[in-house]
Amino acid sequence: MTARDDFPGSVKQTLAKRVGFHCSNPACRQGTTGPREEPSGTVNIGVAAHIAAAAEGGPRYDPSMTPEQRRSIANGIWLCQNCAKLIDSDETYHDAEILHQWKSLAEKTATKELQTGRSHDWDAEIFQRLEHLMPELLAEMREDLLDRPLAREFVLLSSKWIYNSRGPYLAYHYENYPDLEDIMVILGNYDLIQEITFNNVKRYVLSEKLVRYLLNE
Repeated sequence: MTARDDFPGSVKQTLAKRVGFHCSNPACRQGTTGPREEPSGTVNIGVAAHIAAAAEGGPRYDPSMTPEQRRSIANGIWLCQNCAKLIDSDETYHDAEILHQWKSLAEKTATKELQTGRSHDWDAEIFQRLEHLMPELLAEMREDLLDRPLAREFVLLSSKWIYNSRGPYLAYHYENYPDLEDIMVILGNYDLIQEITFNNVKRYVLSEKLVRYLLNE
């Protein structure tokens, strides 16, 4: 039987506390702890999940890591039980990069809530729906904006096209997202983008509401 590099209890507690005992999946954010009926009891539905698997053969296993690295807090993410099952059932999409993004965003959200004394005023239902419908595109947009936080315009392109334009812009490719134009309709319906197409190339502007969500501001 392959040995597992499980987290010690102190790491599990710290992972949970750093995100306010909420699931780190931005499309979930479920609370993971609460009271039992008896006055002294509590209920926990949270899981300290491994980003890179604790044992060989597990999801996202990284053979280059040492046992100490696998059981360290850097390799952990706090999730509800459903999302912990989700990331291991679909590890192709839920790769290590995505999970590190979730973790970072969840910790920033917890910091904001401590500083302001209230939860973010995002329309949670809308953004949860978008995370379900188009998680890959939102993840790519988020990564682009982390690199270029002042960028607002983007175009839809085929990788076969040659496109020249003045000024910086972001680009998303039809080959990566077969339903890309349908996605634009949905984002437009929520007033999260504005179309500014010219020269037969689909071009859009990101709303500040969407940018703030993606950058967790």
